[in-house]
Amino acid sequence: MPMEKEETTEKEFLDEETLHIDTSEKFKIGEYTFSTLHEYRDAQEDVRKIEIIKEELDIQDPEVAVRLYNMIRDGEITFRSPVGENFFDHVADIVADKSVGLLEDHAVVGEAEHKVRFQKYIGMAVVSLAAVLFVYFGFSEIENYLTTRRLAKISEQTKEHIGDAPGGVASSEQARSIDDDPFAKEKVDPNSLVVLPEYQVLLERNPDMAGWIEIPDTEINYPVVKRANDNAYYLNKDFDKNEDSNGTIFMDYRNDIANPSTNTILYGHNMNSGLMFGGLKKYLDEDYYHEHEIVNFSTIYEKKQYKIVAVCLAQVEYQDDDSFRYYNFINADNEGEWNAFTNNISQLSVFSSSVSLLPGDEVLTLSTCNNYTEDGRLFLVAKRIG
Repeated sequence: MPMEKEETTEKEFLDEETLHIDTSEKFKIGEYTFSTLHEYRDAQEDVRKIEIIKEELDIQDPEVAVRLYNMIRDGEITFRSPVGENFFDHVADIVADKSVGLLEDHAVVGEAEHKVRFQKYIGMAVVSLAAVLFVYFGFSEIENYLTTRRLAKISEQTKEHIGDAPGGVASSEQARSIDDDPFAKEKVDPNSLVVLPEYQVLLERNPDMAGWIEIPDTEINYPVVKRANDNAYYLNKDFDKNEDSNGTIFMDYRNDIANPSTNTILYGHNMNSGLMFGGLKKYLDEDYYHEHEIVNFSTIYEKKQYKIVAVCLAQVEYQDDDSFRYYNFINADNEGEWNAFTNNISQLSVFSSSVSLLPGDEVLTLSTCNNYTEDGRLFLVAKRIG
């Protein structure tokens, strides 16, 4: 059974600058110090696995230690940090220290009796560990199931109110270009806007409700939230603000719902279960990309449709690096800033596209993690078409 239920956890979407993390303070677990959140979260996961193993198994028992050593060595139990590697070394030391005792016991008891005892202990160890792992991963499966059910109910709730009342004003009317300048937009008063009827109940349920994203013929069909001045709150909370490792799709707090900026950024976990933005990795297949180019993203005020123009791979850059950060491109105030963005997107794009980004286009970016490299990111760039 694989040990990893998700590829990314908690604060791995963004760099320390975007999350307001003080990089002068290192992440520590005991005597171990980690320079990145990615390494720190891997270590936390290893600590949880080690705690479960120690609670359920007597690793000082030589037979149990041998079986545990073999399971780690053969990849049945995996560790991803120096904490886990140190634990494996510890188990190996136990096996080495007890090997003499095992040989002496073998000589005294006799080969047949020793074999029976050895198989008995091994059987107990395997059953115990299997039960622990079933509980450990069973909980994740249950959590994913409950998350899926909650999201389905939320989706049904929006459908019940479609067409109940007029709502929304198209942003093409809200933010016309001024004097044909694609980078100058008229501002609208948010108080003059009407919430779409299908989102009114959800907005009352959670004032952070920002909109809805759906990619037809995929599993991506979720509410989108936006927390004031906070890009971390919904990393491990569901729509109702309960603890949930799947998190919720959320909009960058720097974006404006009423007066859209040049680039609206949505973040979501890259879950192995396929939940949240776990399905975005399928876009690394060019055929899949061309078969699923349309993204429907609505704010609470307006329905919008986008076409994906780029599938990109990048890496988190830190504060002392001057490299391009796609997640810091929110608004282009002039042609130079726009060209810098589009040129970098062209360089990071995995596939070529026949669709061009033009000055004045309204852009949507879907961002998640990807393990093609350490601190890797996968993001899709789409332009509004309707």
